[in-house]
Amino acid sequence: PPPVTGSATVSWTAPTERTDGSALTDLSGFKVYYGKATTSMTNIVDVTDPAQTRQLIENLDAGTWYFAVTAYDNENFESAKSAIASKTIS
Repeated sequence: PPPVTGSATVSWTAPTERTDGSALTDLSGFKVYYGKATTSMTNIVDVTDPAQTRQLIENLDAGTWYFAVTAYDNENFESAKSAIASKTIS
């Protein structure tokens, strides 16, 4: 049989303020990190449209995949990762 592959749609809410509470006025995009362990989410999708709040990740092989999202501004300051979500492809 062919190998099992699947996909996951990751969605998030865009932040409106920085960690210090000041307004976030120069949001430039997001990075979706994913991998097969929470400690090695080394695959990255750069979402360069700050209005986009979902991303389809395709060609995931069988197993449990973990996902987190960061936001970044026009100076490439990147937020901490979001809470980690997971999906099992079987």
